[in-house]
Amino acid sequence: MSIIYRGIGIGNTSVQAEAFRIAPRKSLPELAKTFPNVESEMVRYQEALAAFVRQLDAKSAQAQEQSVKEILYAQSVMAQDPELAEMVLQNVKEGWSAESAVQLGMQKFTQELLGASDEFGERVADLREIEYRIIQWLQGEVEEHQLPKTGEIIVVAEDLSPMETATFTDVVKGVVTEKGGPTSHTAIICRQLGIAAVVACTDAMKINNGTSLLVNPTLGTVEIDGTLNANEKPWWHQLQTQANPLAKVFANVGSVKDAQKVKSLNAQGVGLLRTEIFFLTTKTCPTLEAQTDIYSEVLAACPAGEIIFRTMDAGSDKPIAFLNFAREANPALGVRGQRLGKSNPKFFTEQLQAIHNAAIKNNRTNDVAVMAPMIATASEAAEFAKTARQIGFTQVGIMVEIPAVISEIANLKGVVDFISVGTNDLSQYLFAADRQSADLAQLLDPWQPALLKSLKEICTNAKEVGIKVGVCGEAASDPLLCVYLMGIGVTTLSSGAGALTSVQEVVSRITKTQAEEAVKVALAARSAQEAKQFVLASLKN
Repeated sequence: MSIIYRGIGIGNTSVQAEAFRIAPRKSLPELAKTFPNVESEMVRYQEALAAFVRQLDAKSAQAQEQSVKEILYAQSVMAQDPELAEMVLQNVKEGWSAESAVQLGMQKFTQELLGASDEFGERVADLREIEYRIIQWLQGEVEEHQLPKTGEIIVVAEDLSPMETATFTDVVKGVVTEKGGPTSHTAIICRQLGIAAVVACTDAMKINNGTSLLVNPTLGTVEIDGTLNANEKPWWHQLQTQANPLAKVFANVGSVKDAQKVKSLNAQGVGLLRTEIFFLTTKTCPTLEAQTDIYSEVLAACPAGEIIFRTMDAGSDKPIAFLNFAREANPALGVRGQRLGKSNPKFFTEQLQAIHNAAIKNNRTNDVAVMAPMIATASEAAEFAKTARQIGFTQVGIMVEIPAVISEIANLKGVVDFISVGTNDLSQYLFAADRQSADLAQLLDPWQPALLKSLKEICTNAKEVGIKVGVCGEAASDPLLCVYLMGIGVTTLSSGAGALTSVQEVVSRITKTQAEEAVKVALAARSAQEAKQFVLASLKN
């Protein structure tokens, strides 16, 4: 009888190959006061930092995906932050070794980002990666995992960093990690590269190097010595193309290159344009003209169809240098997103004006819509909508991420035109589960029955008052889950570029009857795994 490990699947096609096991990382050295010579210890630190930056540059040159290059660049910028160097110097002056000085400095940086969520959540992971790598260089123990140049492998690891995924080639057919979750870096990169993966896979590190593995991402299973059906095709290939799809397939965008890529993939619009991404390294508040130019450039690169700009989604857990932030004990539940507008009203009003100006400049005022993140009440939604409409927007919406707003949807009639569900944060708040916690990854599986029921309630409430519903979280990048979403009434699915083609194929083949049956069987499930299996079985029948 085969041994089967279970986790959260990423992808649609099963793969079989031998395990290439990456050993768990060594623990960081214990903090130690050695009272070294300050000058010589700082030379050690600077040499280690320089070596790490060179390593990042080399990995960036190897990376296939632009998103990985951007992460490695961000790590390089953070590692060379003068404030960090000053903190290390101060710690060394207090008698700490360079290794300890780096750890203490990074602890302070990390504290500023505790509670991180959404697309900035990886910042904490980035700082931990920087800390680990610099200390490796300080100790002369640099780990380099050389992947085979030929053949086929399934990488098995505790978790993977951007630097490690940067070296992925066509040799890597699958990935299995013990940690991570559906929105982790590993999961996102595997989606983008089309690599079958199972993350949050319990006891994955018990798998020995060279073991034959069958990875089934649809079921979220890893089978020892399993047999691959050579003729297997994605489950939707048996279904017939339909004349009138139930939903439009949009894409998520965070840069001009993203926009160009999804346009080439025939996205029908953009369901989430992340405006905060453009200001990660901006120290001073951009002028109205500067913002207009930024949005105009990305808008010009976008596909035809509706383009939904999300206003600045920032907070003390994902800081933008020029906005006013107070230190918060629990920033994930603090002043984030639209809540920040009260302390920065000028910027938020100018941002809306700049987006509208960009729409005029590109002759796309009928296409461009705006939505606000982190809305909890109908009055917050009304305040945002009033400002947006005064500026000239005809299509205004909000993100549904906070569970409280679900019961308020009835009061949004005539206030907003659409709502967009951010399933990543909605899951986090619904289950009180930190998205960065590997121990809680199973709670953040978008197939969790409680989330499925909440999504149905959102659609039911919205339909009663004539409000359109879209989904822009990672759930919309899961082709199978998209069947359920269409069944409950979601009319726009905004996925990542890596999943766009698969989602398009599924949407083009699903009938209303099939989608409604998927809802029926999914809601009868008692677990995420069961819900997924029930929906898949209903489609195969």
